Amino acid sequence: MKFRAWGLIAAGFIFLLVTLVALSLHSQACASRQAARIFGNATYVMGNEYATQLATLMNGVHDEPYLTVEYTGRYAYGDFNGDGLKDAAIILIENNGGQAHWYQLAFLMSDGEKLVHKASQFLDDSAIINSIREKDGKVLIDMFVHQEGDCRAGPTKRVRNLYAYKGPDRWGEVEKSPYQRIYTDSAKAFQEIYKTPVPSRIRETFDHTIHAHENCSEYGCAFMVLDGEKQVGIFTRKFIVVDLGPSDSGGIYATLVFEGALVPFSLEIDDRGGGRYELRKMTELPGLLGDRFIGLLQDSAYQQYWL
Repeated sequence: MKFRAWGLIAAGFIFLLVTLVALSLHSQACASRQAARIFGNATYVMGNEYATQLATLMNGVHDEPYLTVEYTGRYAYGDFNGDGLKDAAIILIENNGGQAHWYQLAFLMSDGEKLVHKASQFLDDSAIINSIREKDGKVLIDMFVHQEGDCRAGPTKRVRNLYAYKGPDRWGEVEKSPYQRIYTDSAKAFQEIYKTPVPSRIRETFDHTIHAHENCSEYGCAFMVLDGEKQVGIFTRKFIVVDLGPSDSGGIYATLVFEGALVPFSLEIDDRGGGRYELRKMTELPGLLGDRFIGLLQDSAYQQYWL
């Protein structure tokens, strides 16, 4: 009887321990999901005192030509400026179109209602983050960084560094996204040269039914406008101009992203004179823009750029 009682007590203790562990894991998972919703859809300031750009994440990612920002899921809460409010410190990855993936610590300070990105500190290229936590009003990061002889993707020097919030960064004047700037500036310059709104010229080129030959290879598909055997229905969709300029032949070249398409297209347009323009060639450009960037274009912030 005595052994049975002790067995029941032990079983009860084990059950309680397992329950507490399960509740703890569930609580941590809930906290991580909540953090992902907050930090994975926030706006961050990327740049320095000379050039600055806002990057708004959607589901943890901001993706456009020459700027990708990703929330890593690593975060810590604490009062980092001593005002008694709960601030946050998170780790972001920034890529500017090359091979480097810059890890940085971003401080989000509370104004009493929301968390606002105020400062960042560089960590390393392709750092390996083991943990991040608050310690005495600072941020303690356990990570591997590069030392002499390391390859880019394999840092081997383990460090445990403390980072303090030193006040807001001095950022330059905030600019629009390079994607929006490419569209706006190119169109404006081209319109000044030809005294005609460029988007309408492009639209007039294929706002009627167009017939084309489609030639595909391992490098993609090209639509050649010849005597016509099939319709190219993509021209009925709205589009965004992401690159634009005069071609060597005296016409126009443009790179467009069509609404609903997963890849951009390159267009060569001939100027036939007298206000007449003819689409000579259209080529699919797979891989030029990421799928996440294409998805970002569906955001309401970009709707004014769809033509």
